[in-house]
Amino acid sequence: MPSSVEPVPGDWLEVELEAEPDLVSELDVILTRSDLGGWVVEAEEPTLKWVFYLPRESGWQERLGTLGVSLREAGARMAVRRSVADEDWAECWKQFYHPRHIGKTLLICPSWECYEPAPEEKMLILDPGMAFGTGYHASTALCMELLEEYLLVASAHSVLDVGIGSGILSISALLLGADEVLGVDHDPVAVRVARENLELNALGERAQVRQFEGVPDGTFDLVLANLVAQVLVDLADDLASAVARGGRLVAGGIVRERRDEVVRALQLRGLELEAELEREDWVGLRLRRP
Repeated sequence: MPSSVEPVPGDWLEVELEAEPDLVSELDVILTRSDLGGWVVEAEEPTLKWVFYLPRESGWQERLGTLGVSLREAGARMAVRRSVADEDWAECWKQFYHPRHIGKTLLICPSWECYEPAPEEKMLILDPGMAFGTGYHASTALCMELLEEYLLVASAHSVLDVGIGSGILSISALLLGADEVLGVDHDPVAVRVARENLELNALGERAQVRQFEGVPDGTFDLVLANLVAQVLVDLADDLASAVARGGRLVAGGIVRERRDEVVRALQLRGLELEAELEREDWVGLRLRRP
């Protein structure tokens, strides 16, 4: 399948990826490192078929070409399907996105679905829009499970969500009993989407969301950082400093081969590893400040 199809003008490129199923972990890492924000799994057998959306912004041709080289070297085939207008982008995801249970009590429900939760279920109403964080990716699900495991037996007054994305982790924390959240993200789209999702869940008054690069000043009972391994290492000083005494850091977006590097960086800053989960070559961590 060719990767050089010239699309008609549009705001986003819909790109198809095909590969053998045994390449799933390698391709997951490539797409995550490309900062695509997410993708749709259309098929897993007999051939893996994923779809992702690339914004037609400055430098998109170079970005697409670089990504195509990486995918071909891994043994995958990539092709541009079509261009999608900005206003139609989110609609393309809806056909694949349905209610999903995470952990013991959390339930993610897209805003366009109707679902009656059981008494013990804590339902997040979510419209991911153009921001990362649907709960379908293993890194997000692992963070939610580590967060839930902690807040079912403990409390947190203040929460910091670094890289808030769609707001999924902040909403989870508030539904599980946290008092207030400060969420930050460098992406203005994520800031807008997170605010909208917090309002959808009637939690807007308990959260502040700001456009901010890095980690803000202050200490918090719980710090959430579903990023990528290199960013966690780069921000290790600031993330560790943000965790109050007796507080916790939940970190995700860590590929298995970089788990030790991230743990070491955070332990050197005085944090102690308390729990970890692994799924689909991704690792989630929960660390404690003594």
